[in-house]
Amino acid sequence: MDMIMRRRFLLTAAALLAAPALARPAAAQAAGCPRFDRPALQIDTQVVPLRRDFDRTLAQLQAMPGRSGGPAGARAGQVLGLAHATFGERWQVGAHFSPQPGGVVCAGLARLTVTFGFQERIVYIARELPPGTCIQREVLNHEMKHVSTDEELLREFMPGFKRRLEAVAARQGTIRARGESQAMTMLRQPIDAAVRELMQEFSRERDRRQAKVDTLEEYRRVSKSCNGELAKYVKGKGRL
Repeated sequence: MDMIMRRRFLLTAAALLAAPALARPAAAQAAGCPRFDRPALQIDTQVVPLRRDFDRTLAQLQAMPGRSGGPAGARAGQVLGLAHATFGERWQVGAHFSPQPGGVVCAGLARLTVTFGFQERIVYIARELPPGTCIQREVLNHEMKHVSTDEELLREFMPGFKRRLEAVAARQGTIRARGESQAMTMLRQPIDAAVRELMQEFSRERDRRQAKVDTLEEYRRVSKSCNGELAKYVKGKGRL
């Protein structure tokens, strides 16, 4: 039996919690149950192609849900650009079953396939900034710093993500349950808890790293770049 789970986080522009070395106790073996083969694991990274959107107005970018508030002192300005990403995971488990007398089944994890990463990536640049201008390039370069930060974090995160899930799978062992449905629930629970915790850690570290890109100094630098060209296209202060 297989079951697929999905979870997504929408973020607009997480300290990475390093897992301590985990001792791997022998997998539990339910009394009277056969010993199944070790589960097969496949952990994949997903990074969809980046899209660029130059069609939204300043007002539309300002109204987009989920965007970052930006650093204190820069929140009153207009949003010039936005780096939007949706990250999430999709996982699937398969199980071994061995029927036992009295409606009991013995079960063990047969396989675990997990895909984690960025499912949507879009960089928005306000339509009011004309194509090919110096200020449009500066705003785009800033948003690409957010993109690079995401890509670097994902590369660093995935080895630990894989180790943590391998440890969870190795501890599953063999269980006894009243039917295959209950067995699947028991096998899924520790995996779901581990994946949820990893997603939260990734989100916290992403927030921390992205905040280092969106500093007040960076906002001021971009706004004043290109010999003050921004003032030709945008009234008031600009934000990123």
